[in-house]
Amino acid sequence: MKLEDVVKWTGASVQGSPCGLCTSVTQDSRAVKPGALYVALRGARFDGHAFVAPALQQGAVAALVEAGREIPGVAPDAPLLRVPDTYAALTRLAAGWRSTFRAPETRLVGLTGSSGKTTTRTMTATLLAATGRKVASTSGNLNNHIGLPLSLLAMEQGTAFGVFETGVNHPGEMDALAATLRPDAVIVTNIGTAHIEFFRTKAGIAGEKGKLLAALPPDGFAVLNTETDCFEMLAGMTGARKVTVSFKRRDADFFGELRDGERGLVTVRERETGRETLLESGLPGQHNADDLLLAFAAARTFGIPAEACVEALRGLSLPGMRWREEMRGGVKIINDAYNANPDSMAASVRTFLGLPCAGRRILVLGDMYELGELAESLHRAIGNLVAESRPDAALFVGGLMEAARKEAVCRGFPENRALWAETAEEAAPKLAALAKSGDSVLLKASRGVALEKLLQG
Repeated sequence: MKLEDVVKWTGASVQGSPCGLCTSVTQDSRAVKPGALYVALRGARFDGHAFVAPALQQGAVAALVEAGREIPGVAPDAPLLRVPDTYAALTRLAAGWRSTFRAPETRLVGLTGSSGKTTTRTMTATLLAATGRKVASTSGNLNNHIGLPLSLLAMEQGTAFGVFETGVNHPGEMDALAATLRPDAVIVTNIGTAHIEFFRTKAGIAGEKGKLLAALPPDGFAVLNTETDCFEMLAGMTGARKVTVSFKRRDADFFGELRDGERGLVTVRERETGRETLLESGLPGQHNADDLLLAFAAARTFGIPAEACVEALRGLSLPGMRWREEMRGGVKIINDAYNANPDSMAASVRTFLGLPCAGRRILVLGDMYELGELAESLHRAIGNLVAESRPDAALFVGGLMEAARKEAVCRGFPENRALWAETAEEAAPKLAALAKSGDSVLLKASRGVALEKLLQG
């Protein structure tokens, strides 16, 4: 983009003589490459203004900084763009860049939901790329008030589809995300209990996530699962077309039947044409089948041929720590520990315990965060699930999971098979002593627990 457009979109006052083109945007001085615009953000543990000079030395064409701030180590004629608030300017910059992409040449998909966003986003992007057109999507977990603008700013001209997650933790956060993204289509994965600490009820969660639906244009469309909580509420939040998916209702636009839960084999019937398509994701469990059905419905609604979708799934690859299988000393480790909430943890546990295993099935479950006053009861519910599903052993990790362990034992799960550790570091030797060749182990927890530490060393 032109630096003059950066100035126009952000309303910045110019210091020095910035000129030329901006080829990338980053808030990480370590990621600056020649031609980059460096955005100095001030956080609780860092102040990006301290890294402006190194960023310029590494080839940044300009730096977006707060007005009135002294910038250490830079010359008076350094190319600085000064704004009252660099966070707000980053959002305005992304909105300006997004405005240069227009339908029908480019269509943007917004993804929201309590769980399954990254899996659904990856599947959707994979299917939309099936005919060889350029597809942009969220990088890593860049889906919040910083991440979404950065993801949008990384989208190149000539892109046919953009698939972007929108992640919210608190009421009011979706407003800016929806206004910046201005989606042409929206996929809602589900409504669960993630972040319920701040929303108090599922209806509160649905109301916030539904703001993305409300941002749809009249000619856009929403893909909704009829089985999700608050379905009617969500459907009523947009006047755009509703594309429905279901594994229970045959009158849905896309009706799925799970043929093989281990291989992720799903038959989909399209109501409009009666056509049936057999899809295989390679990902086990009903929750992954739900995500696949949503992604397929979006791709087909955009006109991607069913045969191309089938072929594209052969190259499906999820980001790390999302049902990632590996063998260690004869033990199969399923690392699904990127994040967790009560719904995703229950789904992973049920899926894992339904898979074939030569030896024992061992659960390693860590704390789930941002559950507020419901934290103890929701962790106890996981303990009850463990008692009901009867794994061969369970290792609970974290202070909240201590309540889950007690509940499991109270419900009849053998105490000698219910272990507990306060941290992932303390859990590592316990798992090493417990797991033997032929066993399978599931790792699942919120990101802050860092269960992957069990695999280090």
